[in-house]
Amino acid sequence: MTPTTPFARVRPATVLDAGPLAEAHRTAWWETYGEVVPAEAHPEPAESARGWWEAALSDPDGPTTWVAVRDGAVVGFSRAVAPGAGNVRPLELQLLYVLAAEQGRRTGTHLLQMAVGDAPCALWVAAHDLRAQGFFRHHGFGLDGTREQRWGGLTVARMLR
Repeated sequence: MTPTTPFARVRPATVLDAGPLAEAHRTAWWETYGEVVPAEAHPEPAESARGWWEAALSDPDGPTTWVAVRDGAVVGFSRAVAPGAGNVRPLELQLLYVLAAEQGRRTGTHLLQMAVGDAPCALWVAAHDLRAQGFFRHHGFGLDGTREQRWGGLTVARMLR
């Protein structure tokens, strides 16, 4: 498929993006973890998750969520938070998902840049997802050996930059 524009448009998300973001989040989750995480640990249906996104996007003190849009559809999103004192880095990439059909088009790179720039940062990545780990290594992150179990037994590994 040839894109109509070279890159997806990346912009700050608004509360009007809550529905499309919820749907993209669920789709990306299934694409990433569908065969690894038990079905009961998968996120709620998009219509239920919409409320979470509405609250997150309408919080004036909350972090910025960046959304990538191509041809009117949400194809990815990112969000970073300042986790506070005592954490290994002052910034944590909380979310970065790009739909499978959009991967390889630099959308993830643009979303990462908007969310964290070149700042020192921590993130958690699925231990089985070597493609995602390679993406983050390309952007200066490295595994630090810390692992945790989450979401129905999924092993995640911490990466730092």
